[in-house]
Amino acid sequence: MESPQQATAGTPKNAPGASNKGKMKRCPHCGAKNKGSFEYCIRCSEPLDAAAPAGKEPVVAQEGATLSRLLAFGIAGVALLAALALLFRGTSDDDAGRSEAPVVQAASGSPDLAPRGAPVQPDIDSKEVLGVFNAGLAAFNQRDYSTAIGLFQEVIQEIPDNPSAHQYLGLSLFHLQQFPEAMGALAEARALRPDSFELLDHYVTAAKKAGDLESASGALRDFIQRNPNNRDARLELSRIARETGRPEEALEQTALLANAEEASPEFKYEYGVSLRAAGKLDEAIAALKSSIDLDPSSAVAHHALGVTELQSGKAKDAVGPLEQAVARAPENGDFRFSLAQAYEKLDRIPESLAAYEAYLQRASDSDPRAKVVREGLAVARKALAEQHQTGQTGERRKSGT
Repeated sequence: MESPQQATAGTPKNAPGASNKGKMKRCPHCGAKNKGSFEYCIRCSEPLDAAAPAGKEPVVAQEGATLSRLLAFGIAGVALLAALALLFRGTSDDDAGRSEAPVVQAASGSPDLAPRGAPVQPDIDSKEVLGVFNAGLAAFNQRDYSTAIGLFQEVIQEIPDNPSAHQYLGLSLFHLQQFPEAMGALAEARALRPDSFELLDHYVTAAKKAGDLESASGALRDFIQRNPNNRDARLELSRIARETGRPEEALEQTALLANAEEASPEFKYEYGVSLRAAGKLDEAIAALKSSIDLDPSSAVAHHALGVTELQSGKAKDAVGPLEQAVARAPENGDFRFSLAQAYEKLDRIPESLAAYEAYLQRASDSDPRAKVVREGLAVARKALAEQHQTGQTGERRKSGT
């Protein structure tokens, strides 16, 4: 989901003029009466102006990329070619394909998670409760989340059907890393405003942080059923479905996105990745090529195409896209790792060795592949040195020196 900006909201929008003073407005969405000075409904938090444009929906993004699992590398013999062959042929093609990132990078669950619009100030007669609500907003914006929690709980006791109070309570709990509790508060807010994408965004983010992907998927399915044209929700559901081993559900969602009119390169890319996860490699290759046709600059699309070609046993066809991915994102170690595998499959040993070296220069300390590759390359270097020394000894014997 999109990484929202830190909240600057804390002051409600002012009334457009003094003529509304003392008058009441009826909400066109739920029918509740509101003071004329307010622009948002106290019950449903929707704009009181029926013609007001809907808020901008964020772009959904996927969870971060999953690191590959390596099989053990076997090293035997002293000859360089034998050492390299045994060193790198133990890595599965499927593992090589798990490192590509989404076209749109985002940080769901950012520490700056906050509403993207102006907060809704409830229209209540009690100045005391209104003051508590405003004090909660002030504490939230000052990142004093413990204080904000107590204040919003007081507001909810007085006005339990106000979604904004539940939302801010949930976000305050989220920032204190109390993710299951945040889910509960945000679920209450969603029950009051089930068609709000922003509340869905916050709930799914909290669920992912809590490791409850089933609840996240359930909320997305429910939202899609109510809002079938929302592409962002379908995209997020497809990514979670792939992560939780439900490739057919991911394929169903991305197929609808990719086949829609004016489908974006991202949707074509996601469809291709979902096809590959479902084992439909030829169709995946076609979809990924279509994504690249729409956006030739996408490094991740080139990488995904190369990895899919590699999985299908066409290492020669994989090299070109993987070289394109590396050229467009030279600091991405995962791309270089995949390219090294393609070179190794074609017995282009010097290029494979260089690509693995470049991967190691960019690998993080937490990458489980790095230690294995580093140890294997050390054996390969030793084999090269021994081969070189053996060759020199043989030359001296031939020359009689």
